[in-house]
Amino acid sequence: MMKNIMSVDLEDYFCDLPFSSWSNYPSRIIETTNTLLKLFEKYNVAATFFTLGYVADSHPELIEKIVSLGHEIASHSYSHIDLRKISKTKIEFDLKKSISSLEKVSGEKIYGFRSPFFSISRDNLDCFDIIKKYFKYDSSIFPVKTPLYGISNAPRFPYRFSSENPLEKNSNGELLELPPATLKIPLYGNLPIAGGFYLRFLPLSLIKYGINKLNKIEQSAMFYIHPKDLDVNMPKIDSYSWHYYHNLKNGKNKFESILKNFKFSSIRDTYSF
Repeated sequence: MMKNIMSVDLEDYFCDLPFSSWSNYPSRIIETTNTLLKLFEKYNVAATFFTLGYVADSHPELIEKIVSLGHEIASHSYSHIDLRKISKTKIEFDLKKSISSLEKVSGEKIYGFRSPFFSISRDNLDCFDIIKKYFKYDSSIFPVKTPLYGISNAPRFPYRFSSENPLEKNSNGELLELPPATLKIPLYGNLPIAGGFYLRFLPLSLIKYGINKLNKIEQSAMFYIHPKDLDVNMPKIDSYSWHYYHNLKNGKNKFESILKNFKFSSIRDTYSF
């Protein structure tokens, strides 16, 4: 059976709020991440944890446990920054801070990055001038069109590129891009089937169909999950919209069904860096 790629965006439920407010909320990340780790152990899954530097500093014992279980640590920034909304100077400062924290706690070299909110768009592709300085691979370009993010005509499958033109394949490029999984729908475009909210929102049969279709053409599906996607007890936050809480009650069962039916590995175990 073909191996797909499992990734986790390791952040607490309140991390979509401004960083300055985080201390006002009780953390649930130990409990919710342990739920994921138990499922991964049950189904022999190695995953890449795109981790906030803040989480590493706040819960070093959690990062040490993740590493001890054979998973990979990669960067998800330090403070869950939206790359579309801050200066390049602040982006670089944040990424360097995240790498320092993650490498110190994990004891491992950090090779990969995924931007919070999939916040690389056509308007800020020059962020890759910074990203290429610190990372070997990226998983920030979502080849979909949604109100929140996406570059609809970006390549759907893994490709190398040069920072001069991040949307064009270049076998000699500095960075490897690993887009989240999509299903191409005639007359519609690319449907996101990669996990997260889509795991809770879409019919399970459609997600499985999409992964199978990718595997039949020898393409691994890049799947992602947040610990909060399985948290039926996630506290209510007034500013959060409906999609944060939609179908949380079925998140774990749907995710476990995906793990039962497909093989997954980490990015590190799939590619050489």
